[in-house]
Amino acid sequence: MFKKDHILLGVLVGAIAPFLVAIAVNFVNILFLDKPGYDIMQSKPALMGCLALNVILFRIFMINLKKYAIGKGVLLATLVFAFLIIIQ
Repeated sequence: MFKKDHILLGVLVGAIAPFLVAIAVNFVNILFLDKPGYDIMQSKPALMGCLALNVILFRIFMINLKKYAIGKGVLLATLVFAFLIIIQ
């Protein structure tokens, strides 16, 4: 999948993944629940879903693919994201 094992690539993957989940949640809320003004930053379960995806990515990179630097980058992005959720 990824040929290079670099921590910045992991941070990039760990930063983009939560935003993709947020876009998907927003799309589902607009399309199926008719909530056009939905604010994802006010929904703790949606934010926890974003973190859960990062934890899954962390496991995939660290255990399955043996890409330790990318896994560390994903973990760093996850911790920063969790800290931002906590102080909100």
